Amino acid sequence: MLTRLAMESDYPPVGAFHARCSPESLHSRYLSGRRDIRLPEWRRLIDPAAGWTWVSAPEQDPGRVVAVSHVLRVGPGDSATGELGILVEDDWQGQRLGSQLTRAVLSHSLAHGLNNVVIVTNGTNVRMVRIGRALGAVVPRVFSPVIEMTLTSPDRRDGA
Repeated sequence: MLTRLAMESDYPPVGAFHARCSPESLHSRYLSGRRDIRLPEWRRLIDPAAGWTWVSAPEQDPGRVVAVSHVLRVGPGDSATGELGILVEDDWQGQRLGSQLTRAVLSHSLAHGLNNVVIVTNGTNVRMVRIGRALGAVVPRVFSPVIEMTLTSPDRRDGA
């Protein structure tokens, strides 16, 4: 799998990627009935001032985006926290790609000044909840449609 920072020229393959994703996968990622991503939204996602966005493609087909991952800073009042977003094409789910991308994104984000990375997801998104747990996030025992899990580096969890 090839994963690299996203560019504006990735917009057409990212649009095609969204079209291949099931409504269930899109809902798990966006928590809404969204079917696509608009160019102004894509430009915001790839703006270095907002955070980091990566595209992933199979080595044998580098023009075919099969996953998009990003961490965006949550706002000007909290420059130490980012929010994670990952969408993996249905045919690539269940192959640990989401776990690998989450680990890489978390490592990159913490190495570049963020103290926390928050995952906001649907409580029924079993795969994302499992990934969060595996990385040390506390999963709330709240039975609501949306949950929030916070990931930190191990030394920050220990109070260092």
